[in-house]
Amino acid sequence: MNPGTHSLAARLLLASALLLPLFLGATGWYLERSHRLSIEAAQAERLHLQLLALLAQAEFEDELSMPGQLLEPRLSQPNSGLYALVSNGEGQLLWASASALTVDPGRVLADIPDLAPGARNSARYNGQLRVSLQVLWETGSGTDIPLRFTVLETTAPIEVEVAKYRRSLLLWLGSSALLLLGCQVVILAWGLRPLRELAADIARIEAGEALFLQRPYPREVQTLTRNLNALLQGELQRRERVRRTMGDLAHSLKTPLAVIRTADPAADSYPELVAEQTDRMEDIVSYQLQRAVGGGNRLLQQVAVEPVLERLRGSLLKVYAARDLDIQLLAESGCRFRGDERDLMEIMGNLMDNACKYAVRHIRVSAAGGGDHPLDILVEDDGPGVAPALRAAILQRGFRADSRGEGQGIGLSVAADIAASYAGSLSIDSGGLGGARVRLRFA
Repeated sequence: MNPGTHSLAARLLLASALLLPLFLGATGWYLERSHRLSIEAAQAERLHLQLLALLAQAEFEDELSMPGQLLEPRLSQPNSGLYALVSNGEGQLLWASASALTVDPGRVLADIPDLAPGARNSARYNGQLRVSLQVLWETGSGTDIPLRFTVLETTAPIEVEVAKYRRSLLLWLGSSALLLLGCQVVILAWGLRPLRELAADIARIEAGEALFLQRPYPREVQTLTRNLNALLQGELQRRERVRRTMGDLAHSLKTPLAVIRTADPAADSYPELVAEQTDRMEDIVSYQLQRAVGGGNRLLQQVAVEPVLERLRGSLLKVYAARDLDIQLLAESGCRFRGDERDLMEIMGNLMDNACKYAVRHIRVSAAGGGDHPLDILVEDDGPGVAPALRAAILQRGFRADSRGEGQGIGLSVAADIAASYAGSLSIDSGGLGGARVRLRFA
């Protein structure tokens, strides 16, 4: 298949190249025909004047008589191209001009239809224009004699004039066609420029040089560009969501992996610990995948807070066994979190793990309220704390106040994102143990 047929410009130019000659040809035919008809009408009118002149010069008493020197000199010249004949009512020739020596009167007069007195007939005859006028001549004795005056003139000058006009018309129309095609090329180049720019912008997106279509496009393609931008935006969000989910997953798996790594394989409880942490990792993977596609009716559930904190406390004491940490839990009886248990586990796991990393020895976790009342959870440590200027920044994904320690800087941002999904808030200040205090509040 010809690649050019897939080009809009090539299609439009091909259509113009095919249709333009048709339209210009029809126009040329109409103009030529109009010109010919106007010339023939002028010739017929001129011949009618010749008939009137002949009628004025004719005399009829007993017979028709015409002057020897006619007003029109060509009628006296043989083969001049202008001929005159006069016949009676029976079609018999009464008089012929000197120019009509080579004309066969019988054939000329034979096919003239019957005419009423005063009527005129015009027709083409053998390359000539023939005009006849029927009159009723009243003689001096009161007798009415029917006479028919006929003049013929060659149409050769008309054909010459029409041929000349045709050549001029072809020249002008051909030049106009070429000019119009040239203008069409310019118009197409200008009109299709936005499509070329759109193709170039898409190529830049494919090459990674741009993210969206940002040029102001014509109305005709705005729906297309808007939908493309929406598609690109959705793709970027999907990729970002997958990237964040993978980062969150890797971060969440660190604690159970650390528990397994620090456990003594020779201990009798080691198989049970590995099974427990393996189940925990499976729950984490399932949870993160569910977050990636969106959760269900999380707010319909109510989760007891204290058992979650106890599970996390036990895992962290195993991870940080070498530091002999003191993790104190102060949760009110009946304290409940309205939401998914895995969300609470993810939030508190990140907050308590951060407290364990930076505490000297003491960590305190307290929880109050919940259920139909606001839930407040505080996580405090006796570490160095967080400078006031950094307290807002460390909640941003990837920011780390301490670049020397291990970690990816996403734990607090994950906790803040999950809390925000429940219309909750997370803030950092100084606590009673002397270090940082993280306040988690759900209305």
